[in-house]
Amino acid sequence: MGHHMAGLADEYYTSPVSYEATAVTTEPWEKNVTALLDNKLKWKDLVEPGTPIPTPWNKEEFDRFGYQIQKEHDSLRAAKVPEEIIEALFQRQMDREDQYFAKEKYRTQTGAFEGASYMAKGLYRSQVDCIMYTRHLRFCKVCQRTLEEVMGQYTR
Repeated sequence: MGHHMAGLADEYYTSPVSYEATAVTTEPWEKNVTALLDNKLKWKDLVEPGTPIPTPWNKEEFDRFGYQIQKEHDSLRAAKVPEEIIEALFQRQMDREDQYFAKEKYRTQTGAFEGASYMAKGLYRSQVDCIMYTRHLRFCKVCQRTLEEVMGQYTR
């Protein structure tokens, strides 16, 4: 729904489809990611005063865990295990991610969190978590607003 209805970008960057670019030189067109070029923030109206931009978060620890899960996922897929085992891995991942996010100082705030749109560096998402970033079933404020704008075009 987020991709097809609202044109939202993927916000994750630890999957095998991710890539490294030397530098981002243009602003992405999707409303939920930014390169912060010229310090322009698409969603600055949602940022509380005092929230630093870029917004710090425990990216290194979170990434280590994400890459570990990815390796485990790949080995389970290669072993052709039953889907229940894959689902258990995903549940364990979500539970651990919740623990990481609970420790984040800016976990409920809108800011500019590095890592988005398949790139670990140089692109930013608006909140530390969103369904476009993890498998959690919550849209961040920017994605919610974008979906509401699109749906509003058809329901007004």
